[in-house]
Amino acid sequence: MPATLTERILEAHIAGREGDLLHVRYDHLLLHDATGALLVDRFRALGRPPAHPGRILAAADHFVPPASAERAEILQKYLDFTAGLPGIRNRPFDGICHQLLVEDPATGPGQFIIGADSHTVTAGALGALATGLGSTDILFAMAAGWTWMAPPEVRRLVLEGRRGPWIRGKDAALAVLRRTGPAPAGADLAYECVDRCEPPLSMDSRFSLACMGAEMGAAFFLMVPDAVTRAYVEAKGGRWPESPLAPEADAAYHGELTVPLPGRPLVAVPPAPWHVEPVDALAGVRIHQAFIGSCTGGRIEDLADAARLLRGRRVAPGVRLVVIPASRAVYQEALEAGYLSDIVAAGGMVGIPSCGPCGGIDKGILGRGQVMVATSNRNFPGRTGRGETYLASAPVVAASAVAGRIAAPEEVAPDGPRRGAPGRRPGT
Repeated sequence: MPATLTERILEAHIAGREGDLLHVRYDHLLLHDATGALLVDRFRALGRPPAHPGRILAAADHFVPPASAERAEILQKYLDFTAGLPGIRNRPFDGICHQLLVEDPATGPGQFIIGADSHTVTAGALGALATGLGSTDILFAMAAGWTWMAPPEVRRLVLEGRRGPWIRGKDAALAVLRRTGPAPAGADLAYECVDRCEPPLSMDSRFSLACMGAEMGAAFFLMVPDAVTRAYVEAKGGRWPESPLAPEADAAYHGELTVPLPGRPLVAVPPAPWHVEPVDALAGVRIHQAFIGSCTGGRIEDLADAARLLRGRRVAPGVRLVVIPASRAVYQEALEAGYLSDIVAAGGMVGIPSCGPCGGIDKGILGRGQVMVATSNRNFPGRTGRGETYLASAPVVAASAVAGRIAAPEEVAPDGPRRGAPGRRPGT
C-alpha cells in the first residue's frame, strides 16, 4: 500500500516490534530544565551513560533567570546534571529549546525527534517526525537509545489561498483550530501538511503553525518538505538529503482537510485556543499587556513585524509590551537589524531569550482581572496568571499594544508593512 510521509519516516527508524507497538530509534532527544530536572535522580541511579550522547540537545529556558529560590535550585540541579554528560550538545541560556533545535544544522527532513516537552512538535515544520514525551519516557529513551509508540492515525492537511500582507503562520494555525476544535480524547494523531499558499508560508510561520499542532491534539505535525524547507536547511549549514522522503502517490490517509488562509487575522478567545474569532470582532477588548515571544511567536519574522508596526509610534499609556526573542541568535539578529531599537523606542520591554510568561513562569504574569494578547500557544485558565489571554500573531499583538485594545494591523498601519526585510535568516 502506498505510504504516507509519516509511515515512511517511521519505517526508516524502526528498531523492533512488540505486538502493535513499534520500537523507534531517534535522531535527536531534547531536554530542558523544567522537565529534565525530574529525571535527574532516576537517571543517575541507573549508573550508566546515555546510549547516544551526541543525539541529545540540552537547553535551559524555563527558569532563566530564576524567579524564585526554589526554581534556582531546580535549575542548578539540571545544569549540574547536563554538565556531567560528556558528548551532548549542551546549550544553556541560548534560548527556547524548540528554537535551538530547528536552528541546529544537524536537524532536518526525514528525522525522528523526541523531547521532554509537548511543543517538540515544532520541528515537524522541517519535515521531521517530532513529538513530546513525558519525563519517564525520555529517561527510558536516554538509557535505551530508542523509544516505543503505536503508529499514529495520519491525516492530510492542505493549506491554500493567497496570503495577505499581515497573515502569518499563527493565523493559519487558528484557521485550522477553528475547523477542528479540540482533539478527541485519547486521539493519537499525525497531521501531514502541504503548503499550497501563494506566496508560501515562511519557515518562521511554519514553525509557529507546527508548534500549534500540539493544541490540535496532534502527536506529530509535519510539513511536506519543499523549496522553502530546502532553502532554510541549506542556509543554516545543514545537509539536504539526496533523496528526501515524501508521501507516495495515492497514499491512504485517515481523512483530508483543506483549509483556506483567512482574509483577516484571527484571534483565539479564552479559555481555549480553538475559540477563534476574526480580529475585527474583538476590536473593543481592552488590554493591559501585549506579549511577543515564546516558541510560537518569538522569531525574527515576529520581531520584524513588531518593529515595522511600532516604528515611529508609541505603546498606549498603561499597557505593558513585553518582547522576548526565542533564542540568542534571534536576539542578536534583531539587535543588528535595529528591530529591538524600534521596539524599545516605542516603549516596549525586551527580555532575554527564554520562555517568559508563556508557561506562567515569570517576566509578564497577569494579575486578577488583567487581559493580555500574546503570540504564545495556549490560553487555558491559569496558564499565564490570574487574568485572561487572547492568542494572535505578532502583527496583531503589536498593533494592539499601540491601540491599547485588540486591533488589526491595518488600524495602525493602513499603508501596510513598511521598510525593511525581516532579517537575513533563511525563509523568513
